Amino acid sequence: MSRSADFLLDLIFPNTCPFCGCFIRWNEYCCAECAGSLERADFCIRCGSAKCCCETSERDFAACAAARPYVGKVRRGILELKYHNGFNAAKYLVPEVVKKLDSAGLVTRGCVVTAVPMTEKRRRTTGYNQAEVIARLLAKQTGLKTDFGLLKKLADSPAQHELSAVERAEAASKAYFKGRDSLGIAGKTVILCDDIITTGSTLNSCAKVLREMGAEKVVCAVLASTVIEKEE
Repeated sequence: MSRSADFLLDLIFPNTCPFCGCFIRWNEYCCAECAGSLERADFCIRCGSAKCCCETSERDFAACAAARPYVGKVRRGILELKYHNGFNAAKYLVPEVVKKLDSAGLVTRGCVVTAVPMTEKRRRTTGYNQAEVIARLLAKQTGLKTDFGLLKKLADSPAQHELSAVERAEAASKAYFKGRDSLGIAGKTVILCDDIITTGSTLNSCAKVLREMGAEKVVCAVLASTVIEKEE
């Protein structure tokens, strides 16, 4: 959408900060207060967790860049993106993800950007896939091509927060399948986008499919990472 269209749209639907809900200028993505107070954390670039689990778990993705911890205001912003067209959260946080990818040397010419898919039933309900919103913004900033046909999700999984880590992994392993490969990802790096990483089961399942399709490496890019306490 053009800047002039954004301005006109703001006259009808005033622009708001996704992290607190206050009104902001038409060309802003976050209010000044939230910009200075959003939660921060350091994440392992390999597993994407604040509590590195690289030594205790095997992953099919090579790296995971996460912008912020999934708590407080950040959590509110992600939920706005997921359920209420709160695209400002993605517009504000995607540049942070790109910066982390660049710093780690993970964005190279020829990378293909894709997103964790959702079922057609779910897409009809929400009207959009928030992971694709993130992927399009990331691709626009990096100049990379997108391919959203690489992966398919054929059945909705049970609510993730209701499952244990083991159950999440099992559900994710049965949910994602190969789609089409229009750009030819054999030997390429695929950047896989999603809103949140929790246990990594969803990203790992998608990465496994992409590697089976010939991708040399899968790098994940997420807006937020949440910490799951170690299960007994």
